[in-house]
Amino acid sequence: MTITKKNLFFVSVVLILILFGFNSQSQNVDDNSVSVFMYHRFGDDRYPSTNIQLDQFELHINEVIENNYNIISIDKVIKNLRNNLSFEDKSVAFTIDDAHESFYLSGWPIFKKNKIPVTLFVSTSMVDDNIQGYMTWDQIREFIHNGGDVGQHTASHNHMPTLDNLQILQDLKLSHQRFIDELGFVPKAFAYPYGETSLMVIETLKEMNIKSAFGQHSGGVSNESNSYYLPRYSINENFGDLDRFIIAANSKLLNITNLIPNNMYLDAKNQSKIEFNIPHYIDYKNINCYANFNKEWIEINLIEIQNKKIQFDLSKDFDPGRRRFNCTTKFDDEWYWFGYQFLVK
Repeated sequence: MTITKKNLFFVSVVLILILFGFNSQSQNVDDNSVSVFMYHRFGDDRYPSTNIQLDQFELHINEVIENNYNIISIDKVIKNLRNNLSFEDKSVAFTIDDAHESFYLSGWPIFKKNKIPVTLFVSTSMVDDNIQGYMTWDQIREFIHNGGDVGQHTASHNHMPTLDNLQILQDLKLSHQRFIDELGFVPKAFAYPYGETSLMVIETLKEMNIKSAFGQHSGGVSNESNSYYLPRYSINENFGDLDRFIIAANSKLLNITNLIPNNMYLDAKNQSKIEFNIPHYIDYKNINCYANFNKEWIEINLIEIQNKKIQFDLSKDFDPGRRRFNCTTKFDDEWYWFGYQFLVK
């Protein structure tokens, strides 16, 4: 056999791939995601579903400080998404919803002491109305002066999908005006009250030049994420143990695509079908999915109806309310996570 330059080139490429451990199954795995965490109240035992105990919270902060996580701001998250930039390994970001005074008194001092960036999503009317247990504008200004960041959370903190386009526009315009009046600017970041949205709500945000928005469903944020429905890990007393925090902080995006239904606001009737595609490198038999479509959290059986196209095996229509599902799997010793939330009327 005559060895030509073409043969030598081919052999060289093969040897290089072997030497560097080429694995066709592992290529195109999206490891570049950031885990965004969401808290509400701090050390307020009256509201366990939205409260984190301070000893739990300090364990979270010690974990990211002592183990050299890449702690970034929400502004950095949004800039990376807009510029299609990757995230470093072990990236995390922190957010707070609703501007409860317990954050100002108990949570913010811990963030500030450790120089950790945090974004506070503010519903302006709740501050304007001087509701007991919420921060004041003076406290918010002091928070910003000392390095804190704020984001939009509407004016009324209403259920946005239940409003019409005009009502949403009026609410957002009021929120923007109050930010300008009190702070002199309109924040860029936006978070949906209750994590609820719809395709119509998203179009309305675009009318107001809002370019990204966060929900309250679990999962990593990457360049593959829907920029108008970015996930965050919700943390409270019941879901705030250190082991869960560590898994969430180190998890990667399970890049589910072609999700059906594609709206986040559904009619309860005839809504019992969930389908999506999974990445080529994941075996559906290794995916564990849980959902509360009928109020109680249960494990979901998965059916592969086509190659890498998965369907939930469901027998009942969804119950009204906020309904979620989470899917996780382990691949190459890494956890991959995808979560989603629907509001069912």
